[in-house]
Amino acid sequence: MQISTRTISPDQKISVRRLLPILGQVLVQKGQKVSALDTVARVESPSRHHIIDVAKQLAKPDVKMDKVMLKSVGEMVEIGEQIAVRRNKLAFLQKSVCAPVKGLITAMGQGWVLLETQRTVTQIQAFINGTVSRVIAHRGVVIETNGTVVESACGFGGEAYGLFKRLVDSPTQSITADELDLHTQGMIILAGQSVDEATLRKAEELEVRGLVVGSIDASLLRLNPPLKICVVATEGFGDMPMSPYTFGILRNLNGREISIRGITPSLASSTMINLTDETALILSSTSKGSSSSPTEESKKMTELVIGNYVRVTRGEFLGVITTVEAMPFDPQPIESGIVTLGLPLMIEGAMRYIPLANLEQIGQ
Repeated sequence: MQISTRTISPDQKISVRRLLPILGQVLVQKGQKVSALDTVARVESPSRHHIIDVAKQLAKPDVKMDKVMLKSVGEMVEIGEQIAVRRNKLAFLQKSVCAPVKGLITAMGQGWVLLETQRTVTQIQAFINGTVSRVIAHRGVVIETNGTVVESACGFGGEAYGLFKRLVDSPTQSITADELDLHTQGMIILAGQSVDEATLRKAEELEVRGLVVGSIDASLLRLNPPLKICVVATEGFGDMPMSPYTFGILRNLNGREISIRGITPSLASSTMINLTDETALILSSTSKGSSSSPTEESKKMTELVIGNYVRVTRGEFLGVITTVEAMPFDPQPIESGIVTLGLPLMIEGAMRYIPLANLEQIGQ
C-alpha cells in the first residue's frame, strides 16, 4: 500500500541544487565547503536595449551599412558619439547618426543598429551550509549536508537565512506586532499558529528575515504593497495551529541558523534560484556531509508501514499527526456515505477511520 509522503525529520540527508537561469560562471569547486550566504554562481545577462534607425536618420532607406558605419558589433559607444555618417561633397548636406545613449553594439542589420544599454547580474547563493558534491558546468552546483528538514505546505517571500528565535510556547499561540523589537532584527521567528498583516508589516520594518507559522490567510498574498518578508506555513492556508510534532522539531532549532523557502508549489512561477523542486521548506544544516534530496523523496509515493507517522491532510482532523497501528483491509463507509479504503487511527483518544486520500506519510 502506497501513499504520498512529506518529509519532516530532525535528522535527514539533504541535497540542494542551485542553478542559474542561463549559462554562466560557477565560482566554487567540487569538495569545497560553503556557507549559506556564499555566492556559488553568477551570470551577466542583457536586460535593456535601444534600436537606432540609421536609415531614417541618414534619409537613405537603401543605405549600405558597411559604407556609413564608423563602429562595429562588439564596440562600446558613449552618449552623443558619432556611429555612422553619410558623406557628401557639400559639407552642409552631410548627415550623421549619434548614439542617444551609452551602450554596446550587439547587432546590426539593414538600416538599423541594436545597442545593449544595461546588463543584469544574477548571483546564486548556497542557501545551506554544506559541501559541494557536484558542479554542473556553467549552470550551478549540488550542495550536500545533514540536518533537519521540514517540508511545509505553503509560503511566500522567496528564501531567507538567519538565526532562529522561538517567540511562542505552544503551536496554538500567535505573536502580535508588539512582541517584535530590535532584538528580533535579522532573525527568523517561530511565530506559532498564524500571523496577521500588522505583525508582518512590523517585521518588515525591523528587518526580520522570516517567520515560520502553522498557517497563513490567503489574503496576505494579495496585499498592496505586497509583503517582501519570507513566510513559511507548515500546515497550509487558513487559521490552523502547527502540528505538535512539527512544533517540537522546530522548537529544538531555537538559537540555530536555519534556511527557509517561502514558495507555494501551486502558485509558484519559474524562479532563477531554486531547490530541486518548488516547495515551501525549512532546513537546518549540521556539519555532517551526506547525499540524498528531501525534495526528490518528499513527492514520491512510498510504502505504508505500521509504526510510521501519517498526517491528516483534509477534514475535521486536518494537521493531526499520528502513528499507523494497523494496515487497511476492506473499504469502509465514511460519514458522507462513500465506501473507501482508509486507516483506523487513534486521534484525540478515539479510533477514527480516515480515508487514505486524506492522509500523507511523514518521511523521517
